Amino acid sequence: MKARNLILGAGAVVLVATAAGVVWLASSLDSLIQSAIERYGPEITGVTVQVGSVSLSPRDGRGSIKGLRLGNPKGYRTDKAAALGEITVALDPATLAGDVIRIREIVVHGADITYEKVGNLTNLEAIQRNVDAYVRKLGGGQPSAGSQQKKMIIDSLVIRSSKVNLSSALTAGNTLTVNLPDLTLRDIGKRTNSATAGATAAEVTRQVINALVAAVGRAAASGLKKSASGLGDSVRGLFR
Repeated sequence: MKARNLILGAGAVVLVATAAGVVWLASSLDSLIQSAIERYGPEITGVTVQVGSVSLSPRDGRGSIKGLRLGNPKGYRTDKAAALGEITVALDPATLAGDVIRIREIVVHGADITYEKVGNLTNLEAIQRNVDAYVRKLGGGQPSAGSQQKKMIIDSLVIRSSKVNLSSALTAGNTLTVNLPDLTLRDIGKRTNSATAGATAAEVTRQVINALVAAVGRAAASGLKKSASGLGDSVRGLFR
């Protein structure tokens, strides 16, 4: 009887400890995500990454990230590369404990992006190079032997209602602001071979930054071309 009581008591302690762990994890999920972004973001991008706040419900998988800010690489005078405002997220909570997290939708509302050109390289292209170098260092983003990386699939990522602040020799020290057309990326991390489904955080960052650099470059070229419309043919010819 005494042994049985000991076993039951031990079992009760384990159950209480497990329940307490679940409660702690749920209550700490926001801070854990924020810490992960601020820790691994600089490793991947090569610039400072700050987060204002994170709010995510483990029950329905919906939440938001506010005040996400990327610094600039060394050599650029503007104070940031991007301030992403509010990011809303909808993910499948059942996948949180698995190897591949399924994110249904990410929407970035009102990104404030800086496009600064020094020499022949913009700040966003410099970050793009940092991300590419990081992915190559990891062997294409594959985990090392004996380790396991979380991967993700993103069904839809949308950047909307955003603007680009242009700063280059062609703006004569002034800042020219243009609107960024809405950008939508789909099926990030999806592959035909289910055994390799999902993309690492570095791979996702590379795909997003590549698309963003291209979109911002187009918006910048269009804005600069319009700003030069009153200048001579030699200047306008730079944008033909």
